[in-house]
Parts: sequence; structure tokens; C-alpha cells
Amino acid sequence: MSQDSPLLDALQQTVAHRVQTGLAIVYPVVREIFLRKALEAPRLFGSTGSRLTTGNSEEYNALETRLGRFFGAPSALLFNSGYTANMGFFGSVPQSGDVIIYDELVHASCREGFRISAARNALYRFAHNSVASFEECLRNVLSKHPQIIHGKSTLFVSVESLYSMDGDFCPLAEIVQLVEDLVPVGHSHIVVDEAHTSGMCGPNGSGYVSLLGLSHRVHTQVHTFGKAWGFHGAVVVTSPTVREHLIHSVKSLVFSTSMPYTDVFALQACLDVISSDRGQELRQNLIRLSRYAHKQLLHALKYIPGGILSVDNSPSRTHDSGLCSPIIAIFTPHAQNLADYLLNKGYGVTPMTYPIVKRPRIRMIIHARNTEEDIDSFVNLLVQWTMKQGQDAVSPVVRRSVGADTQYMKARARL
Repeated sequence: MSQDSPLLDALQQTVAHRVQTGLAIVYPVVREIFLRKALEAPRLFGSTGSRLTTGNSEEYNALETRLGRFFGAPSALLFNSGYTANMGFFGSVPQSGDVIIYDELVHASCREGFRISAARNALYRFAHNSVASFEECLRNVLSKHPQIIHGKSTLFVSVESLYSMDGDFCPLAEIVQLVEDLVPVGHSHIVVDEAHTSGMCGPNGSGYVSLLGLSHRVHTQVHTFGKAWGFHGAVVVTSPTVREHLIHSVKSLVFSTSMPYTDVFALQACLDVISSDRGQELRQNLIRLSRYAHKQLLHALKYIPGGILSVDNSPSRTHDSGLCSPIIAIFTPHAQNLADYLLNKGYGVTPMTYPIVKRPRIRMIIHARNTEEDIDSFVNLLVQWTMKQGQDAVSPVVRRSVGADTQYMKARARL
């Protein structure tokens, strides 16, 4: 490594700010990789323009080629954010006469794309994560729009791999199978937003689609870098034809300066770690901790009236592969009060209330750097808050233990 210098100090501050979240546990490794790449690079700051003008480069193309291979796609296209990636795709790819079917809880960025899409008058939503509702919606669409069956239009399907507000996984294999069974080959296009599973699961961290073995049956994936990657930006992995169309049609690409070289090198460093043995260790630890958190919460809250605090124990929070959601929605009509209480205890909590969600909640989000002690402390605080709500509740004080209920102490509060 080079000797200390103002440039090196500036780079260290930049990467510390960027990667201190999702990859904090391996921050020194990411930092060293980034600094080595950056200090060896002939170009570092800025990018000079949009991709269609002077903003394209060998470094950009090399990263996109690597990301395409990593996610098992023939081509990839970088965006400055996941929001612009989703909005840009749906705002430009579906054409007049096409139809879009979407899960009712897809991200706002997808909805913004629908709103400006040429297919905006042919939007159909289905009940969240309901395969039966999706099938009913699909059959209804094919009946109303026979041009799809006749091979003159395309059916687009928009879903997320893991929904961040509810913490549940998409029944993607079933949805893909229904599309393949009912829609003529070449006239469907499935788009999966992998914001909350990219880097978290799949071979080498390549995501939910890869985990399910659906890379060649899902047409487009949107992977964002703000969660497990601990950075920012996004990549759309898709066919070369769609990529070329996006380059010339998405205004946020045509008229925006591309991300600077520093970000390209940082993403290369993040990918080095995510795809490494260390990355696999982190993913395994995250799954273990997520299971532990689900178990501890369910045990603690079974003594608490559901009208005060509850969690959903739906099977969609886990997967046959052994995957367990690191996002746990904790429902309460007093979301703001609970958030204020937890903030005073040192937790970064944002209450989710209407109109963001119909059912008020906070979210418990597990990170690979957490410990079982962290989880127990948080669950105990939830129990303590519940006992302050002025209602009778019998609740266990969580201990680090495994097995019988005798290993828990029960507390009764009359407030």
C-alpha cells in the first residue's frame, strides 16, 4: 500500500462513508481492495458525461461484463440508483398494446415506471404473493387482450424477490410456471426486483432468482447495491436487445452523468467480497441469526395480545432452501410510540404507517454483524415496552437459551 497522502486520506474517508452499513463487518477488506484498485487507476474522479457521450469507459464495461456473468445474464447495464433502474425499465420497454401484471406491493419506483409507460392503460394487479390471485389475473388478462395469445403483444410481470415492508418471499417458481404454461413463448417478460436478496442468497450471493435456478427463465433482474452490498446504484441484467433499448431510451441514462470511477472501483471491491468465501460465511451467519430472531420473537410475543404487538408467522417468511427472511415486520397500532421508545434506547427505528402501509408497524432487520445477544436485548425491550402500554400481559423475559419454556422467566405487569 502506498504511503499516507492527502489523496489516500480522502479515499479512505469516501469508502468508509459508503460501505459502513451492509459490509461493515468486512470493512477493512473492502477498504484495502478499493484503495488498491483506486490508487492503480489512471482515472479516478468524475466520469465527464453520460454513457452516450464521454461517460462510457473500459472500467464501466468491465464491471458490467463481470456483473452479467455473476448474475448469469447475457448482458448488464448500470444505473445510478435502483429507483431510476425500475422506473427507466418500465417507462421505456413495454410498448403500446402490451400489458403489465404486478404484485400489489411492488416498489414505488416500478409504479412510477408504469405511470409513464406506453402500456399505462393496461395495468393489472394481483393480491400480494397470492398464486391463485395471479392465475386469475393472468387468465383474465389473456381473455381481455387476445393480441398476446396471437403473438402481437407482450405480457410483462413485475414482482420483487423479497418484499421489504412485510419481509416475505415471492412465490416466484409458481409464477414463472404459470406464465410459461399460459402465455405463448416469446410473448412474456418477467421482471424481478432483487433489491433485498442481491448479495444475501444464491450461489456466491447472486440472488433469489439464481437460488431457485430460474436465471434462464426470468427475463430481467434488477439488483440494487444499497442493501447487502453496502453501497449505492443498481444494475439491470437482461438480454442484449433490451440493454441496447434502455441505453437509448431511458432519460435518466441519456441525460445524466454516469457514476464516477470511484464508485465503479468500490463496486468491484464489494463484489470481490460478496463472491468470496468470507461472503459465504456472512450469508450463512445471516440466515442463522434470522432464524434465531424469528424463534425468539415468536416465543416472546405469544404471551402478548395481538392488538398490542404481533408478528406474522407465515411460511412465506422462509423458503424450502433453508433461507429465512432477515426482515421481520412487527405490527402494532402504536408504531410511532414504539419507535420513539426504541429511539431513546439507541435503536435506529422508522415507524411505517399509513399511507406507506395499511397496517402500522416497525421492522426488525437482521444484519450479518449482529449477535444473538443483540437480538435478545432488542426482544426484551419490545416486551418491556408492551408492559408499559397499560394492559395486562404475561410475557417471557428472553434469555440466551435453547429448549423448554422453563428456561424463560415470566413476568406479569398490571399497569
